Amino acid sequence: MRTTFISIVLISLLYYVSECSSQNNYTKLTEFNTEDINDFPKPKGHLTCEQWKQRVDSVWGQGISTSDKLVVFDNFWNKIDSLFACFHNHPINWDSLKQTYRPKIASGVSKGRFIGIMNHLTMLLKESHTAARDLSLNKTLTPGKPLFVLGGWGINNHFGAGLTPLPDSSLLVYQVVPLHPLGLERGDIVLGYDRIPWRILVRYILTCELPVVNDFSWVGSSPSAYSHSLLISAGMNWHLFDTIDVVKYSTGDTLHLSTNLLWNQNMQIFCTEQMNIPGIPKPIYDQQLCSYGIIAGTNIGYIYVWGWWGNVSELFYNAVVALMNTDGLIIDFRYNEGGEMPLSDSAMNILFDTTVFTVDFASRCSPNHQEMCPENRPEYYVIHGRPPGYQKPIAVLTGPGAVSSGDQVALKLKYHPKARFFGKSTSSAFNAPYVHNLSNNYGLMIAEFDAYQLSNPGIYLTHREFEVEENIWLSKELVRQGRDDVVEAAICWIDSCIIGISNYGSVIPGSFSLYQNYPNPFNPVTKIKFDIPSFKNVSEPKVKLIIYDMLGREIAVLVNENLKPGTYDVNWNGSEFASGVYFYKLEANGLFETKKLALIK
Repeated sequence: MRTTFISIVLISLLYYVSECSSQNNYTKLTEFNTEDINDFPKPKGHLTCEQWKQRVDSVWGQGISTSDKLVVFDNFWNKIDSLFACFHNHPINWDSLKQTYRPKIASGVSKGRFIGIMNHLTMLLKESHTAARDLSLNKTLTPGKPLFVLGGWGINNHFGAGLTPLPDSSLLVYQVVPLHPLGLERGDIVLGYDRIPWRILVRYILTCELPVVNDFSWVGSSPSAYSHSLLISAGMNWHLFDTIDVVKYSTGDTLHLSTNLLWNQNMQIFCTEQMNIPGIPKPIYDQQLCSYGIIAGTNIGYIYVWGWWGNVSELFYNAVVALMNTDGLIIDFRYNEGGEMPLSDSAMNILFDTTVFTVDFASRCSPNHQEMCPENRPEYYVIHGRPPGYQKPIAVLTGPGAVSSGDQVALKLKYHPKARFFGKSTSSAFNAPYVHNLSNNYGLMIAEFDAYQLSNPGIYLTHREFEVEENIWLSKELVRQGRDDVVEAAICWIDSCIIGISNYGSVIPGSFSLYQNYPNPFNPVTKIKFDIPSFKNVSEPKVKLIIYDMLGREIAVLVNENLKPGTYDVNWNGSEFASGVYFYKLEANGLFETKKLALIK
């Protein structure tokens, strides 16, 4: 099966090479003199996997003896075989992999090749918590050094920009340092390197089994998160290539820029696939993992949580308490490194109004990879809700950057009756790991417990997609403007859920006014604002705000009540109506005003 996969990747790569060569715009795969292996940067042109392996051998040398490597490998393989709890939902022949790789190690491999093989095997398990590590391996990144960087979240100083995948698997620049050496700006697109798309290059590089830098936590466990984690790695692997291919938003031109421009630059940046939101401070990594505020111009609360450790329990609780009187709540888990799930409990208890049993865990209890034994400790994962709870809409934002307890706390909110999920699947690492010492500076982390919902015993969650109601992600057009598609969709939904009308401030308007709806055109929710002045003959006039179609038929009554003087707004959700032009009419104390609005789906 592995041979077939490699063949497919190579055929795809060579087909692309052939296509580009015919247009005289492709740098061909080249041979290089083995005497150059020790020199950095690497020789120009693309290297075969065999040539990459030669460079790996040269950089790190032989390492421990072959007999010691076999002891480490056997320990590594046996622990995964007997303890790994996530073989469900992911067909893999673990025995055949041993039969393939043990003879290779027995025949003699270098220090770098050895850890590269174990990194490759754990990546084939596609599980965020499970990875091998050589603590003595020097993983400083330099041009041409044969190291693969997995993921593109967190500290991205090596590249100086954050990338996120678009539907065609190209990479959108959503965050970038000022005066980037490549001239990158928000909205630019990274296609790949050396005129080959990254979606092809990354699969090819994986078959070369280079040692992995971020060997813990950044490979997605669900199919979509796995692909996302590979694509997002594009920027951080520039050191393996000669040129980077960039499409400029401003001109549409495709540029082929030397990666040497990126070497030895000071480009400090922390990337989370979250745009800045007006009025909301972002957390400070490893200092203040939770931050909150109210979105400017709204009464919608917003909470970031980047991880579950340290004093985050107090911070998250304080955030929820402070935002209990908002019209809606957005909880942004698109980037969350996990940690300790119980640190969310105190805040969860006041978000919910009743006791909710959620999940339990199970572990392996026989050599059979599929046989699991429940822990039977569901009381550890209960939400002890306290009335009244939060009874307004809750938009939960998720993405592949939410891993481990980031997955698990998001799952808890699935049980909230007012919650709706926006974004993409989380990493889907619904499990718990242990770390093992394999000896000789080699370590191994293994997912030894998998979670299941009490409502579906025996259906284990790791590798399954985490379903979201609104599958939406960052777009080129809005990112260019500094806006966040996921957040705007969440705000739109919350606005559509708010029942009744809002009265702003204590200032009494001087005249009767109906404002143009915003946005207009709209889909499906728009806001209509109006002023009710003080009338001499009535203190609280009867106010009507009605929507009509083009034939003058009444289709929706938004307001029909007595109101005090003031400025009001009300939302209209047109999701049940066809695209077209509609009228809205305001009436009060014998006065009326009419305007048009356009619903475009």
